[in-house]
Amino acid sequence: MRFPGVPKVSIVLALGWLAVAGTLPANARPARNVIILLGDAGGLPTLSAAGILAHDRPQSLFIQSMPNIALSDTSSLNRWVTDSAAGMTAIVTGHKTNNGMVSVIPSADGSAVTRVKTLLEYAEERGLSTGVVTNMAIWDATPAACYAHVAARSSKDEIFRQLLAPRFGNGVDILIGKGLADANASFAKLGTTPAIAFAGAGYRFGGDPAAVTRDTRRAAVLRDEDFAAIPAVEGAIASLSRNGKGYFLMVEWDMHTDDPQKGLRHAVEMDDLVRRVSAIAGEDTLILFVADHSFGLKMRGGVRATPFASQFTGAAEDKESPIAVEDTHTGEEVVAAASGPGSEKVRGFLPNTRLFEIMMRALGWSATR
Repeated sequence: MRFPGVPKVSIVLALGWLAVAGTLPANARPARNVIILLGDAGGLPTLSAAGILAHDRPQSLFIQSMPNIALSDTSSLNRWVTDSAAGMTAIVTGHKTNNGMVSVIPSADGSAVTRVKTLLEYAEERGLSTGVVTNMAIWDATPAACYAHVAARSSKDEIFRQLLAPRFGNGVDILIGKGLADANASFAKLGTTPAIAFAGAGYRFGGDPAAVTRDTRRAAVLRDEDFAAIPAVEGAIASLSRNGKGYFLMVEWDMHTDDPQKGLRHAVEMDDLVRRVSAIAGEDTLILFVADHSFGLKMRGGVRATPFASQFTGAAEDKESPIAVEDTHTGEEVVAAASGPGSEKVRGFLPNTRLFEIMMRALGWSATR
């Protein structure tokens, strides 16, 4: 190829740069979307036991194959062992706070609290679509930390009020979770129903996650029964992906192992979900799996020649079980695993507040009030 009047060395340099630019890794480009997959109480002991229970070999979960990992401190502002409110607040605002507080920080003398902006609110402020999916109550600490600001995580009525009175944008676009009975009770105090209140805020209201599709603009799905994770999240991503500016999605799956059989099953469900999200989200999406805190589960036995599931009765009080459970949160670091643009910053030992900074940087945003 000839370019009259252009020095040969310039052509060579230009073509070389184009070749390099065409092969830049995904993490050199800003993220368009961010998905947080929050394993509530999904610490390393739970992940390890879940993989062995499901696959009879160690390090067999998809999460354990993700390319970038770190160990995240989970301590809160006032306790070495956090609860979900303070743990999630740190992840989505970059601020540590006291246990029980939801996206607020206390004053020095404890007499007042100050709201701190969440990643979901930054996304709403910039015109992105937003979603929250949880197998817990939609007003519970982890989802509430994304969109509400209260000094006590038990302030259910106020959390519902703030959900429908967002500070930025039009609020969460896709909501899927439990807590219908709680919503009925809260809205009854105001002389209305969740269906009427959510419809008035522009939501399509119902109880079936399958109703959320690519054609859905805004939806609130509230129910009290369990639902399948993957179809619900696929529907949420399909809907949110319509926005050319991008989206923020938080998915919480409860992995508490006070009931070890249930908790480890949920851990495997979360792992399947992370695998599926990684397959469909696209190269412009930062995917982050992390736990808000760990839990008192440990493996203490079992033989490799026999399927682990047949050795595990699932009863926490069984003295012969190869798994023992102390029904409490614990304070050791948890794994953060990530892929996509910006995920290379997820490495080493880091505070949970750093995860907020990593997500903001991946999106190319700076923190404001």
